[in-house]
Amino acid sequence: MDEQLELLKEGNEQAFEEFVIKYREEATKFAISILKDYHTAEDIVQDSFATFFVYRERLKSYNTSKAYLFSIIHNKAVDYIRKNKRNVILDINAISTFSPEEQIIDKERRDSLIKSFNNLNEKYKKVLYLYAFQEMSYKEISQVLGMSLAQVKITIFRGRKRLKELCNEGFISGRCIK
Repeated sequence: MDEQLELLKEGNEQAFEEFVIKYREEATKFAISILKDYHTAEDIVQDSFATFFVYRERLKSYNTSKAYLFSIIHNKAVDYIRKNKRNVILDINAISTFSPEEQIIDKERRDSLIKSFNNLNEKYKKVLYLYAFQEMSYKEISQVLGMSLAQVKITIFRGRKRLKELCNEGFISGRCIK
């Protein structure tokens, strides 16, 4: 366990403040990807940081402090959705540096990818989001979602395969359709 992790576990307020500053933006993006509402995501993240601090002794069962935080956010977001019966989807906002023509084609492809991604089942969406956009390891994903390592590997494989199938259905002659 590294020094910052030990300080967090001991309840060092400065280490916790640095941790919040370091992960607040990523945590909010993760919560938004689940909840699709900025203000609710902010509330969930703030509550998750508080929960993280209160139950910091549980850090020992996680590979990283980020994995522990994201598991709290995931659980709180899922609880919120269950309580409010909301169906949420992921939207990817990527910035393009291509020419105007390339930007249009790129936007069509991204729109198709987003549409395909949003048509995946929730299990695939969560795992692929953590893997591709949060760049978490298989082990971190297993901790965040409470899945076995084998389940994570299988879910990523199947999710990528399904996403590829959905994306291919949206392409005609190399151009993306809506």
